[in-house]
Amino acid sequence: MVPARLQPEFDDARRRLLGWRWRRKVGADRFAHFGEQSIVYKPIGVLCRHRIEIGDRVVVQRDAMFSLVEEAHGRTHDPWLRIGDDTHIGPGIWISCVGHIEIAEHNLLAGNILIADSYHEYQDPDIPIFHQPMADPRPVTIERGCHVGSNAAILAGVTIGRNSFVAANAVVTRSVPPNSVVVGNPARVIRRYDRERGKWIEVHEPGGAVFD
Repeated sequence: MVPARLQPEFDDARRRLLGWRWRRKVGADRFAHFGEQSIVYKPIGVLCRHRIEIGDRVVVQRDAMFSLVEEAHGRTHDPWLRIGDDTHIGPGIWISCVGHIEIAEHNLLAGNILIADSYHEYQDPDIPIFHQPMADPRPVTIERGCHVGSNAAILAGVTIGRNSFVAANAVVTRSVPPNSVVVGNPARVIRRYDRERGKWIEVHEPGGAVFD
């Protein structure tokens, strides 16, 4: 039984020990940067740790796949992944990176999300797509303070503007303005915050007209 006056110190020591164990399991010293109090629980795979930068107090739940590729099918690549401070990522995320992907600070990502900055080319009809080169990457950015729902896909060239909400199962193929809500496949904006009017307004597509 720990005396009440020593409980905070005991809890802090316990957290540090658990953090040290998880850092050791994931090979934190081999990352480009692995921040204080960050944890990556039992990933499926981590390729090119030296090209991954993880900020402070980041939590990545189990079964993540960090697929950073430096060479594939005769092409070389220069991948870089950055995850900002205080970001929480749910289980089963798959990040496919041959260029640059940035997940900024204070983001909340649910489970089974795909984030990819490229894709396998398919131009040659006689070669299995898996064996064809990766297309030229286009950067992906999730700006500060966003929420991305379960089973969403964030594809090449997309920027999610800060404090936006991506609904579950959305397939985001084009960039999202800040303070927006997007749903669907392909994802579309259905609501955004109008700062001049000081309130959220509904967005009607096609045409982009808005109505209260």
